[in-house]
Amino acid sequence: MNKIKKVIRADVMGFCMGVKSVMDKVETQINLDPERTLFTYGPLIHNPQVIERLESRGIVPIESPSDKSGGTVIIRAHGIHPEVRKEFVSAGYSIVEGTCPRVLHSQKIVTSHSQDGWYIVLVGDKGHGEVKSIAGCAEKCVVVLSEEDAMDLDIPEKTLVIAQTTLSGKEYGAICDILQHKNPGIKIIRSICPATKDRQTALLDLTSRVDAVIVVGGKNSANTRRLYLSALNEGVPSWHVEDEDALPSEIYEYTTVGISAGASTPDWMIERIEAKLLG
Repeated sequence: MNKIKKVIRADVMGFCMGVKSVMDKVETQINLDPERTLFTYGPLIHNPQVIERLESRGIVPIESPSDKSGGTVIIRAHGIHPEVRKEFVSAGYSIVEGTCPRVLHSQKIVTSHSQDGWYIVLVGDKGHGEVKSIAGCAEKCVVVLSEEDAMDLDIPEKTLVIAQTTLSGKEYGAICDILQHKNPGIKIIRSICPATKDRQTALLDLTSRVDAVIVVGGKNSANTRRLYLSALNEGVPSWHVEDEDALPSEIYEYTTVGISAGASTPDWMIERIEAKLLG
């Protein structure tokens, strides 16, 4: 029996500025020439339902210029390794820039400091597209994600520390404290997107007003996973789901349910989840 009487949405959730911008650019490119061959560099965003919709419209992700014989490639919000960008241009592809402005800013900072001889410590998920694109701008770079990783590092005199834009501020702060203890002269860049903090803050507020939480987003979305872990840390029964079919049966045992969503989650998926919960 469905006991849910109320669903409350987090005040901040869903598409971030960078994702919304690149999705708008996709629509613009489609409208310019519906018959043109369009690709995205890797999955455009970390959301399988959105990727499926794009593929149904003939827009498919590719990982290198050799995957296809040319066309227009849209760079995702995560950015692209500078050398891979050059390869696409050399292969004759037209480039549509979709990199999030905050990621572009981080790339420029890393490029300029690296050219001046700085050692780069990049805090983030090593396999994440954004981290790869930023690390590609450095001559000497190490990627760390945990406090344990930071403790094992030797920190040169000229060291710049910068974070993946979707990293938790708490995680970044703890790692920076360790690195600063090793070398008080390190230069720390506050590169985390404010939208990340706003989502975390909105989630914490939400957990105080509900009996359980559903966090909506791709399983491969780092920021969605962090929202889910934050909800669990607050001691509230929580689940991370990609779509309405993944809602657990236990959720219907609660009266008031909260919804939060990662930065790659479209509004239409949030609406589907809410509709299914209210039955």
